[in-house]
Amino acid sequence: MDNDTKGKRSRKADPELDRVAGHLTILRRVVAADLPVLQAWDDDPEIIALMGRKYAETDVTDWFRSLNRDRTCRIWAIDTQEGQLIGEVELAHLNWRNGSTELRICIGDKNYWSHGYGTDALRAALGAAFDGMGLESVYLRVFITNTRAIRTYEKLGFRRQAILEPSARRQDPAAVLLMNLTRQRWHMKQAQSA
Repeated sequence: MDNDTKGKRSRKADPELDRVAGHLTILRRVVAADLPVLQAWDDDPEIIALMGRKYAETDVTDWFRSLNRDRTCRIWAIDTQEGQLIGEVELAHLNWRNGSTELRICIGDKNYWSHGYGTDALRAALGAAFDGMGLESVYLRVFITNTRAIRTYEKLGFRRQAILEPSARRQDPAAVLLMNLTRQRWHMKQAQSA
């Protein structure tokens, strides 16, 4: 546990954060049975165009094995309230010293696009990040062409920070927008929507 002035942040896996409920979604630990579905989403050309490839540089099975050892990452499967796996959300590059993390989300089941499931899962993950883990800021990268996602992020309080050139190494299809949300702005947005 860091004893810094920014507040209490636990570096250990918190069992209370293994299952986080939203209104439409439940965030839960990724299990081995999820891997074929996650791999199928990562191979989907439409999802690749919106997000790029997650497993381009690693095998999904190797990625899964590393989850329990990685203290700089928290990953949840996204289920509907009825238990249907529809996506995954990740807090990556957790920096406990400065209280920051990178957010990534994929609603892989296209039947659940544009119905509020992604927004609900993001709210649950951001609540876990700021209130459960005591983080100070969350940033994300999104292709500038993914306007639906950008609107959602702005609705949640994220602000545009910079535009990054496409990465040739990752074969990015477009420029990348860097966005950031602070704990203070998150709490202000939550108070406004209450």
